[in-house]
Amino acid sequence: MILNITTDFSLFASSIELRCQFISSNDTVLQEKQVPWMEYDREVRVELSVPSTVKEGRVVIKPVKSPNSNSDSNFLSTFLGGETAHIVSVETSLFSLAAFSRNDTVYRTFYLPSGPLRIAEQSGETIIRHVWDAGIILSAALICNPPSALPRPLQPFITAVMPRSGKLKVLEVGCGVGILGVSIAAAFPQSQVVMTDLSDAQSLVEENIHLNSAKFPHLKQNAAFRALDWEMEIYPEWTVTDRYDLIVMADVTYNTATFIPLVKTLQHLLRNGSRGSKVICCGKQRHDEEEGFWRLVAESGFMIDSRIIFGMDLEGNFRHCISEEKEYGEQLIDFVCMHI
Repeated sequence: MILNITTDFSLFASSIELRCQFISSNDTVLQEKQVPWMEYDREVRVELSVPSTVKEGRVVIKPVKSPNSNSDSNFLSTFLGGETAHIVSVETSLFSLAAFSRNDTVYRTFYLPSGPLRIAEQSGETIIRHVWDAGIILSAALICNPPSALPRPLQPFITAVMPRSGKLKVLEVGCGVGILGVSIAAAFPQSQVVMTDLSDAQSLVEENIHLNSAKFPHLKQNAAFRALDWEMEIYPEWTVTDRYDLIVMADVTYNTATFIPLVKTLQHLLRNGSRGSKVICCGKQRHDEEEGFWRLVAESGFMIDSRIIFGMDLEGNFRHCISEEKEYGEQLIDFVCMHI
């Protein structure tokens, strides 16, 4: 087995211990090994000896709990199951050892106040079929209960857009595998959530709705996928006729080529069916060109109600940034609320 740890496809600049397990079909741990991941590693090879009588099993990889995270990151570590504040466990589906075939689908488990949420994604360096960092962070913030577990500057931001009743119609733009939309729909049964992206995303979004329907039966009624291509000048009829109270998006500003189509799509939504709605966005700053998106937003008639920037360190701890200067090893996380 070869492990490759990334953060949005860049090298992981930290060190951590990982517990690798091979688990049988009856949930018995047959082999376990703890391996160190050092920040200079690109990949780590792990050998697990499996008895020849075993015909099938699954692999589970979990971080060993870190003692260095502080209470400011409780909302994120709680969403990740309390193991660490910044590393997400992963597992494969059950596979045969007798006739092994490649399966690129892996699963991550997140934890809502009402129970665990299982999200499928495609392993490897994919984009549209991958769980991205800001989608995890915004999901954790929106479903956090009580809101007092959030970093203090973030509390009024979240409570202003997400009432605890959750009785909202929510549209997600650029949903990927649907972690944000499915989390909202699962945590707030009275919500109605429509997740949108290119049609390539539909199969995994619908799989993730189905995966969680036994635990959250209301997902069958309050969560759905619709194709929405930002590049299309003629938008679907439902974007004109259907009203949404809140539009959410995460990790949508990494590609400068999509800035203009995305802004035009948001303008269309807010000037038609969703007139007067709020838009909230969470993103991890990857390059300086991303700031051009917010300049374009301002030039296109949007009003920024609130913009909060946090530095997240290698242990998942959040630091409110007064300026956009980051410290060593930090990633900058943007929270933005706007309207027309």
